[in-house]
Amino acid sequence: MKYFIFNTLGDTDNDNYCFTSKTPDGGVDSYDLIAGFRLSDEYPDGIEDVYWSLGDNFIGLELASYIGNPNSILAFNKSSAKLITSTVQSEIETIPFTLLNSKGKVYSNDYVFINPVGSIDCINWKETVCDRSTNGDVSSYERLVLDKKKIGTLPDLFRLQFLTDEYIFSETLVDTLLKAEHTNLIFSEIEFA
Repeated sequence: MKYFIFNTLGDTDNDNYCFTSKTPDGGVDSYDLIAGFRLSDEYPDGIEDVYWSLGDNFIGLELASYIGNPNSILAFNKSSAKLITSTVQSEIETIPFTLLNSKGKVYSNDYVFINPVGSIDCINWKETVCDRSTNGDVSSYERLVLDKKKIGTLPDLFRLQFLTDEYIFSETLVDTLLKAEHTNLIFSEIEFA
């Protein structure tokens, strides 16, 4: 099976789609959405209402299946999120949020953040070309290669250990989303060695 990196910016060639560089406000910290933590552990009393604003510096107002952003946050409409959660067998949390327009008015209540819980150690360090911080996290990379010895045990959606702001989707999940004609989804096949 093939695996793909998901581009959280979305389709940058389509200026009609909603895009935001803002971080969410309210009941959840944006870092928690990209770190792979189990949010039910981080917020044992539940998550308060979450709001995410569109910036006025982006002109797109079309509500696509995914909201592109530079913060590596997975923000899908409820229809695509339902497909993802029904296909993926690993632990995933969904966190509903209210999308606000640039004036702070409610634009949509049809979106959720998707949080794949945990991360998987499957980077092939011999083939990957990257810079790492002192704690071992990948700070940047030129070439990212996964370990082919671990391909048989990988779920349909997961984060990489030491690089939790990258999301890997299986061929099965990509095909399911694209056949259902979900929009603003950009994938790049990842190498295995």
